[in-house]
Amino acid sequence: MSSKRVILVTGGAGYIGSQLIRDIALDPRFAGVTVRIYDSLRHKNYSGLMDLPVEGRYEFVEGDILDRLNLHRAMQDAIAVFHLAAIVTTPLSFDHPEWTEQINHWGTAAVVDCALRAGVTRLIYSSSASVYGPGGPFKETDPCRPIGPYATAKRKGEDEVRQAEERGLQATIVRLGTTFGNAPAMRFDASANRYAYLAGVRRPMVVYGTGNQVRPLIHIRDASSVLRLCLADPAFIGETVNAATEHPSLNDIAATVQRLMPTATTRYTDQDILSEISFDVDASKLMRMGWTPQVTLEAGLKEVLERWRGF
Repeated sequence: MSSKRVILVTGGAGYIGSQLIRDIALDPRFAGVTVRIYDSLRHKNYSGLMDLPVEGRYEFVEGDILDRLNLHRAMQDAIAVFHLAAIVTTPLSFDHPEWTEQINHWGTAAVVDCALRAGVTRLIYSSSASVYGPGGPFKETDPCRPIGPYATAKRKGEDEVRQAEERGLQATIVRLGTTFGNAPAMRFDASANRYAYLAGVRRPMVVYGTGNQVRPLIHIRDASSVLRLCLADPAFIGETVNAATEHPSLNDIAATVQRLMPTATTRYTDQDILSEISFDVDASKLMRMGWTPQVTLEAGLKEVLERWRGF
């Protein structure tokens, strides 16, 4: 019997995963574990695997979560799984519906099944605040009416996780708001990071509709902190929690960028009607369970904008 203790992170080279794998290694609650990264590298995000902290113990397995044989092998010696691997789009995108369903729904089914077959019982599932659909702020007990392939597949993934609990899985579902801020493997498709990028390269920030639509946000380091707390604290077993720390409108995000970079400009358009939908969540349950955010919208955007200072 191996004495190795492994925490497996699917999608560990991605935007959230690249931050999480570093934070696990530096978190004393997980001292001595090996962080095993499982990622297809479909997006060529090699930077997520580079310059890892020397304090960590890392292994990398390149693979797709639909490859059950490879995934099952990656589960060996694992004491817990952070399941982040997904086709990630903006919440209201209708791009690639079949592939999104395959990865985000059936891929999650493969992860929970392989985990149980390998004897892994603890799983943290990174879901999305978009599963509720438009409106809000929604609490965890409110009904979900997702719109679009991404949100729908994420909601089906939650169902797979909950059904696996009947087979002994000890799971936590984290409905993350839209993540923003610096990470080793960056993304610039969602509002906050997108606006920082556009301002940074001296292009207008494009706001759809009036800009009054709300988005639930969470900084990437805060998202990592929530995920790690959910594994470290047994009180989160069986729970679903919303994780968002800021609830700005698109106008608020653009105004924050302009405070930090007065030369930034804004352009309004009605080209994408779906982007004019507002959605939000209530994260008070997470706060009551002992978690406190650390990074504000302004501080997080400032860090990103500083990376474009050569323009």
